[in-house]
Amino acid sequence: MYRWKGAAVLLAGALALGGCASSEGSGSGAPLGDAGSAIVPEAVKAVTAGSAPVTSLTLPDRSSKAPRNKRIVAVTCTNEGDGCPLSAQAVGEATRQFGWEVKVIDGKGDPAVWNSAILNAITTKADAIVLSAVAPALVKDALAKAKAADIPVVTMFQPVVAGDGIYGHVRPDHPAQGTLAANWIIADSKGKAKVIEVVDAEFVELGQRSTAFNSQLKKCGGCEVVATVNSTLATLSTRLPGAITAALQKHPDADYVVGATDNHSLFASQGIQMAGRAGAVKLVGYDGNSPNYRLVRTGVQAMDIVESYSLQGWLAADLLIRALSGEPGRDYVLPSRLFTKGTMPAELWETEADFRKHLTERWTKGTAAND
Repeated sequence: MYRWKGAAVLLAGALALGGCASSEGSGSGAPLGDAGSAIVPEAVKAVTAGSAPVTSLTLPDRSSKAPRNKRIVAVTCTNEGDGCPLSAQAVGEATRQFGWEVKVIDGKGDPAVWNSAILNAITTKADAIVLSAVAPALVKDALAKAKAADIPVVTMFQPVVAGDGIYGHVRPDHPAQGTLAANWIIADSKGKAKVIEVVDAEFVELGQRSTAFNSQLKKCGGCEVVATVNSTLATLSTRLPGAITAALQKHPDADYVVGATDNHSLFASQGIQMAGRAGAVKLVGYDGNSPNYRLVRTGVQAMDIVESYSLQGWLAADLLIRALSGEPGRDYVLPSRLFTKGTMPAELWETEADFRKHLTERWTKGTAAND
């Protein structure tokens, strides 16, 4: 059984969205009486746990020796932002030592490009395919053809969906991450927060995260989501800043803005600035994109829940080795860590565990299959 020791809250992996409209108060501030009186100290404990270093990990005891000279096609959601391309590139970093070729295709945020890339990988007889934040539901026919051609497919960032045709998943626990973000706001505000939340209906995993966020925030009698800003992929950069500005103008008491991903938070920061609320409104994000590291270190973004894109790629490589060695599929859940201005590292966080050494030893030596 796979598990992580240390901070076990997980991060996201989905893509950035945009084009915006807002809806008003979700009712997440309903009084809870005595039941809500303990929520702040409970939230503080959860934040402390979620901020702890991830110092060690446990992987399955057995693994096949890595085969040599395989050709992999990795399709990204888009090469804009960090998560999709860096995770895909990390697959190549992990497997280069075995003579593998990993070709990374920019999906350009377009399902038509995703499908075309998968079909081309099948036609050119790739040994395996990796999808980086590409929703399986939007490439269902192409996945069926990959399965018919006996080409295994591994995904990163995406939740497990029964019957999705995927050999194995490397993914965040989006609900756990949304819960942690709510706990941070509850603790930071001492149970008195007015929140504007940026959401997205196109990506299942972001919906899971938002649902968990709101469920936890409802336990805080003095907290409320006063407005929801809806996003679409096509118009993130052009419409989200203005939508955030409008929401803040309509709700001058709002003191937190939560982005659906770090890409959202990046553009939301512009809206906060345009509204003249910089310093008065605390911005929260998920993912750990490099621009947001800078935003957190400079105080523009108050908090980020970060995952390791390198680790995600190396675990996807582990799944590929298993698949090409005839082992049964499995799923890995990524750890993450909560950072604020005083703790945000200068470089992209990769956990405090030496996963590269650990995995390389497993792949080089090999053990019996079927752990």
